[in-house]
Amino acid sequence: MKLIREDSDGQKYQADGFKLYYRNKGSISGDNENNPYEKVYLITGEAKVTIKNLDSIVQSPTYFEIPANTYHKIEAITEISFIIFD
Repeated sequence: MKLIREDSDGQKYQADGFKLYYRNKGSISGDNENNPYEKVYLITGEAKVTIKNLDSIVQSPTYFEIPANTYHKIEAITEISFIIFD
């Protein structure tokens, strides 16, 4: 896997066919509507997930989908890790 980005929010890795994220508590991923269809597997932790205008609190392990070109945001309530297949 290749490290794509590392900053105060966490790390993002690229692998064949998926991305692996490690996000610190309080960090936000997404917060836009420029995305392909995504399959998300929350592996560890708890997050607030917003898709369109619907907020949900999710705990690992869980799976959710984000439709293409849809506003979405993943806010880490605790430290989290997740995989995105797109």
